[in-house]
Amino acid sequence: MEAETKDFIENVDSWIKQIRSEFGQITDVSSIVEENVDNVQHNYELIYELKEQVDELKAEIKALKLMQLLQIKEGLVKKTH
Repeated sequence: MEAETKDFIENVDSWIKQIRSEFGQITDVSSIVEENVDNVQHNYELIYELKEQVDELKAEIKALKLMQLLQIKEGLVKKTH
């Protein structure tokens, strides 16, 4: 084999190894990005559930305040009679 041909074959082998290595890194990054997307989606769902719970608690607090005001009003009415 000529020296040029041998060098060309070695260069091609080197390029193929480099391309495979870079492709492997891209695949790794892709899986990391996918995992992050899944985590963000999960966090969004948790935040939405918490928002619903906070809204429910606000409604319960309003109801408790109304009940307390009614009890105070009843107490005042009983005191005046």
